[in-house]
Amino acid sequence: MKAAPSKSLFKRALFSFYAVLLAAWLGMLASEVHDVKVVQARNGQAWNQVWAEHVRLQARLWAQEPQKFQEVLAELERLRAQEWRQMGYEPPIILLQVWRGGELLHRFASPEIARRPPPDEMRHAPDAAWLYVELSEPSQDLLVRRWQEVPGDWHFGLNGLAYYTRPLFYSVPLLMLLAWLLLRRGFRPLRRIGPQIANRSPQDLRALPPSAYVELAPVVEGVNSLLAQLRERQQREREFLLDAAHELKTPMAVIRLNAEALAGSRDPQEADAARQRLDEGVQRATHTVHQLLSLSRSSADIELERRELDLVGLTRDRIVLASQLALKRRIDIELKSPDALHLYLHRESMASLIDNLLDNAIKYSPAGSQIMVSLSQDDGAVYLRVCDQGPGIPEPLREKVFERFYRLPDQDQAGSGLGLAIVERAAARHGARVTLEAGDRGQGLCATLRMPRAATDLKSA
Repeated sequence: MKAAPSKSLFKRALFSFYAVLLAAWLGMLASEVHDVKVVQARNGQAWNQVWAEHVRLQARLWAQEPQKFQEVLAELERLRAQEWRQMGYEPPIILLQVWRGGELLHRFASPEIARRPPPDEMRHAPDAAWLYVELSEPSQDLLVRRWQEVPGDWHFGLNGLAYYTRPLFYSVPLLMLLAWLLLRRGFRPLRRIGPQIANRSPQDLRALPPSAYVELAPVVEGVNSLLAQLRERQQREREFLLDAAHELKTPMAVIRLNAEALAGSRDPQEADAARQRLDEGVQRATHTVHQLLSLSRSSADIELERRELDLVGLTRDRIVLASQLALKRRIDIELKSPDALHLYLHRESMASLIDNLLDNAIKYSPAGSQIMVSLSQDDGAVYLRVCDQGPGIPEPLREKVFERFYRLPDQDQAGSGLGLAIVERAAARHGARVTLEAGDRGQGLCATLRMPRAATDLKSA
C-alpha cells in the first residue's frame, strides 16, 4: 500500500509566512533595543548636559540671592517639563544639586523619583539606571551635579514586554486567518489539476487546458509534454504491432501452405521442394522475429546500462561472425582502424548496429566484391564507416529506408525491412547519427555512424 504524502505545500507556505512575520517582529525588537540602548541614551545625555548648563548659568547669576535663585530654578524646571510634554513625552526623572564651596545651595528631585531606586548621591558617575553630568564655575566656586534617568529602560521590564507583545497578540490571530484564507485561495488552481488527471480514463491522453498562472504553467506544460510522449509511444506501438503482424503474415502463410503440401504429397521431388520452401519460410519468420526483438531492445524509451568497451575489438568480433556468410559469396571484409578505441557504450545495441550494417552490406554486395569497414576519431567525434560495392540507394530514398518494414522497390533480396530502423535507434541511444551516401566513384553505399565524444567519452560519463 502506497504511503500517504506527509508534506504539504500549503502548510509550508503558511509556516513560511509566519516565520517571516516573526522575523520581522524580532528585527523590529532588535532595532528598538538599539534605539533605546544607543540612540536614546546618547540623546538623553545630551539633554542632561544642556539642562545642567542652564542651571550653571543661572547659578552664576543668582547664587548670591538664594530666594531669587530658588525661584529661577523652579521656573527653569517648569519650562523643562513643559518642553517634554509639548513633544509628547513624560519629562525624565532628575536629581539636581548645586554646591558652593562645601555648602549645598539647592537640591531638586522629581516627584516621580520615589517610583524607582534613586541614584547614589555619593557616586559621581553614570551607571546602568542614571546618566550623570558634573559642571563647575571656578570663579564662584560653584558645582552643578545632575542625574537623569536612562531613557527607555522601562522597555526591558514587564511594562516593556507588555508594550511590545500586545500588538503581536492582537494582530497574529487576524493575520493567521487572513494568511490561511489567502493561501487557500491561491492554491486552489493547483488543487484542481489533480482531479483533472485522476478522473480521466487510461485511454484519455488529451492535453490539459493551459494555465493562466505563471507558477502553474511549467507544471501543466510538463504534464502535457509527458502526455504527448505517451500518445506518440502508444501510436508507435500500435503501428509496430500492425506492421509486425503484416510482416509475419507472409512467412506464416508460406509455412502453412508448404506444411500442407508436404503432408499431402506422395511425390518425393514435390516433398523435397515443399520441405525447402517450408525451411525458407521458417528462416524468414525467425529472422523477422529476431529483428523485431532487436528493434524493441534498441528503443529509445528503454534505459541502457553502458560500460567501457573497445569499439575496435567489438567491431572485429562482429566481422568474424559475419565472415561465414561473406565467404559463401566470396566477399572480402577489410577493417581499417587504430589499435584500440575505448568508449562508454551499451554492448548489445552497438553489436546489433554493427551486425545490421554488415548484414546489409553483404546482402547487397555482388559476389567477389569487397566491403571496407573503418574506424576513426577526431577531437569532436568517433566515426564508424561501412562501405560496400553494391547497387547503392537512390538519394531521394536514403531517409525513407530508415522507416520500419520499408524495402526498396523491385528488391529481390529477402529481408524484413527492419535492419536500418534498428541501426537508427541504436545510434540514437548513443547520441549518434547514421548517414548514407554513395561510395567511392559513386559506386555502392557508405553508411557512416558519427558518435559525439560528449556522449561516448568515459571522462564525461
